[in-house]
Amino acid sequence: MTVEDPEPAHRDRAHRSALAVTLWLLVPLLVVAAYVAQILESFSAVGCEGDCDLALAFGARAVFPWAVAASVIAAIVAAFMLRHRRKPAYWAPLLGVVLVLVSAITTSAVFQAGLAPMYARNDRIANGEVPAETTPPLPDPVGGWEASVDGATFLSFSPDGTVTGSDGCNDLSGRWSQDSAGRIELETLLPQTENTCDGVDAWLGRGRSADIIDGYMYVNGAAGSPIGGLQPGRQSRD
Repeated sequence: MTVEDPEPAHRDRAHRSALAVTLWLLVPLLVVAAYVAQILESFSAVGCEGDCDLALAFGARAVFPWAVAASVIAAIVAAFMLRHRRKPAYWAPLLGVVLVLVSAITTSAVFQAGLAPMYARNDRIANGEVPAETTPPLPDPVGGWEASVDGATFLSFSPDGTVTGSDGCNDLSGRWSQDSAGRIELETLLPQTENTCDGVDAWLGRGRSADIIDGYMYVNGAAGSPIGGLQPGRQSRD
């Protein structure tokens, strides 16, 4: 009578057990790797500027933890069922690995679908089909600006960089320049006469800069805060 050698069967069981342990350890490693990949992938949303479907993109991100939890639960349930039916133990963690991979790939695909409008816009710009967005023009001060009370207080900006006007008592003259943020510098604006006017607030002569906001010129003092304002002159409005 021939006696079968139990050694091959024992080695096979040991191999399957080791494979099952390896696959179980692989599940959390895949989850961590997918999470890190999603963090890096999220940087691609920079520049959407209203073109992306962020609800779809980040909705997929919100679903991913639930999908991972469902995958792990499914693997655990499968492990109990396989043990009860005496099936190979490594099938359960293999199922978990597959489900985690499917969850990561699916949520990544949905995330990219939410960013698809941005990619399409960038392609059109690269192909010259639509112009790239340009910086809006700076507010133009050229022309007349006057106080809303009587118009005696005013400034007139010329294209050559000179500015003239009156603070309601003395004539003003100087030069103006505009920085990249749109602020108008009036450092050289000085009185040209020495009249004395009782009851007149000559605030405009203390102006050192100005900002045009919504069509109104706010004149700033030496501290950089508004001390008064001017509206477009009658000729500028006509």
